[in-house]
Amino acid sequence: MVIVGAGQAAAALARALREQGFSGDIRMLGEELEPPYERPPLSKQVLLEGRAPDALWLLDDDARLAQGVTLSTSTRVRQIDRAAREVLTDAGEAIPYETLVLATGGVARRLPGLAVDGRRVFELRTLSDALALHTALRGACRVLVIGGGWLGLEVAAAVRQQGCEVTLAEAASRLCARSAPPELSEYLLALHRDHGVDVRLGACALPALGEDGLTLAPDAQPYDLAVVAIGLAARDELAAAAGLATADGVLTDCSGATADPDIFAIGDVARLCASSDGAGLRLESWRHAETQARLAAAAIVGQPLGYDEPAWFWSDQFGRLIQIAGLPTPDLELIEAEAGEKPLWRYGRGGEVETVIGVDRARDVRLAHRTLPSLASRIAGL
Repeated sequence: MVIVGAGQAAAALARALREQGFSGDIRMLGEELEPPYERPPLSKQVLLEGRAPDALWLLDDDARLAQGVTLSTSTRVRQIDRAAREVLTDAGEAIPYETLVLATGGVARRLPGLAVDGRRVFELRTLSDALALHTALRGACRVLVIGGGWLGLEVAAAVRQQGCEVTLAEAASRLCARSAPPELSEYLLALHRDHGVDVRLGACALPALGEDGLTLAPDAQPYDLAVVAIGLAARDELAAAAGLATADGVLTDCSGATADPDIFAIGDVARLCASSDGAGLRLESWRHAETQARLAAAAIVGQPLGYDEPAWFWSDQFGRLIQIAGLPTPDLELIEAEAGEKPLWRYGRGGEVETVIGVDRARDVRLAHRTLPSLASRIAGL
């Protein structure tokens, strides 16, 4: 077993394989210097505290020894040779596989003409990104966050909590427009503005770099630094070069299997439940990575399972826990809304609830999660 990638999905796969009885060799190849770690804390605890908590690590030395995983860090795979059933690394090593799993994740999208230099312009994808940004914030007063999706909002909240003035520029007419219904977008807008974040919607931001800092029209005063958080591009180039089907992600069935019976893809790079009728869905979330790893492991050991769980996502901003159970697609209508300090929304069609969203309503969302349609069935219905 060769796993290309050493993140959340890769670590979960190694664990699930052993739990399901896989006794063969497992070799994991990661490009980063660090062993596998969780990414959700990067825009929260790590950015606020400037350190990696013990709970961040997913596969420490003891866990690797117990699970029999050989980990190679700082290792980049440059080619998949499907005929020879081996991967080739930048160092020239040819590594044979019987089963290959691509868990290569994604890269932060960048703005043309605005180089991420790690001094005045930052992105947040890796542990080193988060630590570098935390250090830079010590001497910053005014910060520009470009992108009003989940990552941009979490970064804005963390930076604002450290006392900086924060401007958040989002090109769309509302926050999290691709993944949240209008009611949640309105709540997020009010939350950030109530905490002093200058949110600008419909703003295609491209600051100019000068000697005094970054300037963004029509602002006269420069920003000390900017954080670009405009989404993630799937790292599917290895798969594409090897002749596998891709579309901003590797096309797989609901267990992560590609058209090549010896190759799977999981995590942020996988476009799940693809078929002749559609390109499936690429979903970026902690729960999805864990579930995909479990399903891929089951298929690899010959005991395939169905994707019987609803989608699940959460975010923590200004001390508010926002949870989404189910897939909040535009085809759903608002069935019920509970207002107040801890709002709850239920969405569906024909009176049947398919998505529940709550703010500091963990018990209600968790109970609803048990009765919602599975992610696989929702993708099939899109």
